Amino acid sequence: MSTPNHSEPGDTDAEVPSNVITPSPVDVEKPTPPLSPPTFPEGSLWGWLTVAGAWLALFVTFGYANTFGAFQAYYAIGYPDQTASNISWVGSIQLFLQFILGAVVGPLYDRGYFYPLIISGSVIYVVCLFMTSLAKEFWQTVLAQAIGIGIGIGFIFLPAITVVSHYFHRRRALAFGIVVTGSSVGGICLPIMLNHLIVSHGFKKAVQYTACLVTGCLVCACSLMRPRLPPNPHAGPKPTPKELFSDIPYSVAVAGLFFISWGIFFPIYYLQVFAEAHDISTNLTYYTLAILNAASVLGRITPNLLADYIGPLNLLTIMCTGAGVLCFSMFGATTPGGLIVVAILFGFFSGAFISLMSPALITFARGFHEIGARMGMGMLVMSFAALSGTPITGALLDRYGFAAPIIWSGVSVLVGGALFAIVTVMQRRVKGTWKV
Repeated sequence: MSTPNHSEPGDTDAEVPSNVITPSPVDVEKPTPPLSPPTFPEGSLWGWLTVAGAWLALFVTFGYANTFGAFQAYYAIGYPDQTASNISWVGSIQLFLQFILGAVVGPLYDRGYFYPLIISGSVIYVVCLFMTSLAKEFWQTVLAQAIGIGIGIGFIFLPAITVVSHYFHRRRALAFGIVVTGSSVGGICLPIMLNHLIVSHGFKKAVQYTACLVTGCLVCACSLMRPRLPPNPHAGPKPTPKELFSDIPYSVAVAGLFFISWGIFFPIYYLQVFAEAHDISTNLTYYTLAILNAASVLGRITPNLLADYIGPLNLLTIMCTGAGVLCFSMFGATTPGGLIVVAILFGFFSGAFISLMSPALITFARGFHEIGARMGMGMLVMSFAALSGTPITGALLDRYGFAAPIIWSGVSVLVGGALFAIVTVMQRRVKGTWKV
């Protein structure tokens, strides 16, 4: 005689009616385990291809921006009714937009919009570069070269630099240093190319030929760069600007970037003009920017090799102080030998500022999800210095000659170097180590 099958509490072998739905282990809500920090391959095939793509991006973006000294010299003749200060607004607005857009581009990059940013920026940049070649009036040049190209570069610049951090941690400063040499090599090749093409083919064709080169490089860059780490939804809320600037060491560092950016671009924009004003041969003055940018290649790699061992803030303080002192050395660039020495030394020290800026800002991030925001806010503040710096020095040049803007440039960079010395001491206390 069979006994009925009664289920007892706690009897796990009891039969469950078919019409009752029991929760599966997957359905039970479990607390999200803490996420381990991402690991970095310190290279890999796609890592180095991304470095190559970012190098090409900076070659034709920041590298082309570094050629504005050649445009400054041409526009002084092509627009005789415009003062040096008015002409310098073209370069300063371009730099302003390149940096200020970081406040928007940085958070978008953190949310995973890498490809939309670099592709749209490439299209805007190329179209406006061709439009620059067709400009007949000064306002058209401002619209195409200052505003249009500035927006395009602003969409490309920060993502191209920051994506390298997906593949490197221990050797991140070196990787950044390699990438930013692209702007130095662009500053070597593009001014020579532009100056010679203007002489042989005229301004219109010269800019169009360089625009074709830019197009090819950007296509390759967009194909080679690849983000590795997806946006992390559990990384925590994005910091607000108020939260970022409540971090006192970060705020002091950003103030240092402002003062350095206020003065460091004057020798880059005006060294060729200074040489021409002192009757140095045309053959040498055409190569002034190329010499400066060739030296900055070493300045963007060598210090970054050391930065991985002694810390980016330590080295940035030293190099920016040296760049401030070398701004005053323009007084000695009145002979061919003096011009070459100034171009080499200033190129080396100023190149270190560009390459160490990003690793220095990243050191303040409390997590990977803050990198874009902290770099974007830093560039936002820098943008106002880039906007006003060269017009101020241009106005000083028009009124007082070269002495006043040289002094302004040197003092501004030295103040920035002093602020970095302060923040270096503060960070040493916070982190409990001399390596910051």
